[in-house]
Amino acid sequence: MDRWTRPNRLTEVTDHVLSKEIVGVFPCPSKKVLSTFSSKLEQVEDGDTVWRVLITTCTGLDKENHGHYYFSTEEEAHEQMGAMPVGFIFGDGSGFPVRFRDICDGLDEVKTLKRLFGAGDHDEVDLVCYDAFFEAGIHDAKFGSPSSRVLDWVGEEDISWMKAAFGENWECVAILEYSMNHFPPTSLVCLAAKLFLARFITYDEFVTGYLVKEIQAIAGGTEQAAVSAVEARKKAGTGGGKASSRRKYKNLDHLMGEIEKLIVAVELVSEQRILQQARESALAKFDTMPTSKSVLDDYEVILRSEEPFKSRYEAVFHRNA
Repeated sequence: MDRWTRPNRLTEVTDHVLSKEIVGVFPCPSKKVLSTFSSKLEQVEDGDTVWRVLITTCTGLDKENHGHYYFSTEEEAHEQMGAMPVGFIFGDGSGFPVRFRDICDGLDEVKTLKRLFGAGDHDEVDLVCYDAFFEAGIHDAKFGSPSSRVLDWVGEEDISWMKAAFGENWECVAILEYSMNHFPPTSLVCLAAKLFLARFITYDEFVTGYLVKEIQAIAGGTEQAAVSAVEARKKAGTGGGKASSRRKYKNLDHLMGEIEKLIVAVELVSEQRILQQARESALAKFDTMPTSKSVLDDYEVILRSEEPFKSRYEAVFHRNA
């Protein structure tokens, strides 16, 4: 393979967990969901025993994922574990050997592909932008037009020029000019104004993508968390930092994995109840998990706001959004 088509990251199987579950008993998936794993599971009934294999893989240096496999017999479950033993490395073959038409059969095609491959960033960031415009007084309603404050400051002469120069999206230019003259350039409101300029005036996809990620990091708390972490490391020194960071990452991944196992219950119980169940499961299974409630609360904040966990968290609780 040449530099354009060779794999840049290989995936290693790092862990197996085999468990026995009862169909119809939480947290086992429903009969309908189980039938999608294998034709052999189409005949299972409530009360039957099934075997679940949770295979943890690590891609490259830092991206871990969990794959769930269900089987009607323990022997089949062990066969799956034998086919993907701990230490097994893969990732140099076809990345997704499935035909899209088969995946989308009977489903909304656009939403299905977006759920599988889209980051879902833009809709979320748009809401942040409109919040910023409203809170900063640039819009007088959440999804409104420029306020009289902005229009009066820009002035009729410049508004006429903007309309002639930029057409129907002239408001984006007016908002950016006002924001740059009244707020720090790295403020959320200025970043939002720059994003709208890139999307609706200059049509610069590269800049749009960059600004989406920047706004997402700041609005979601990732930026501040990173700054705080740097300061904390400076105060604490670097000794043991790498080991501690690795341990924390593994614990976060364990907790996220337990949350993902409960996805079938999202529409049945509250988000808080699922988080509590995931905590209890993680504490029972992994001896490295912290027992402090405040630390676990912080873990949940990280799962909601920082990648690579944020997108996984949203895939569980906001998959139908």
